[in-house]
Amino acid sequence: MKITESLLENLCDLARLQLEGDERTALLQDLERIIAFVEKINELPLEGVEPLRFVGEPAQYFRSDEPEETQPYPWIFQNAPKADGMYLRVPKFGVKEG
Repeated sequence: MKITESLLENLCDLARLQLEGDERTALLQDLERIIAFVEKINELPLEGVEPLRFVGEPAQYFRSDEPEETQPYPWIFQNAPKADGMYLRVPKFGVKEG
């Protein structure tokens, strides 16, 4: 596939780019290299090759989604200035008095 000036102009219009001179020439060369790379990949025998979904094995991807009862972590409350059982107590903010 060859990137023509009219195709480049259409792509620039769609992307709302206004390129002139060297920028336009550089974009044209980059697009031609990208197309050449994709055409090279298309030459490979890829029949029977599954599409790649993950790079490597996903960790705990198929774990069961079961709700669990959570317990408060006691170490959270150790450095808190005020704590009330399961909650941290903080001063009110953003409220005008009077």
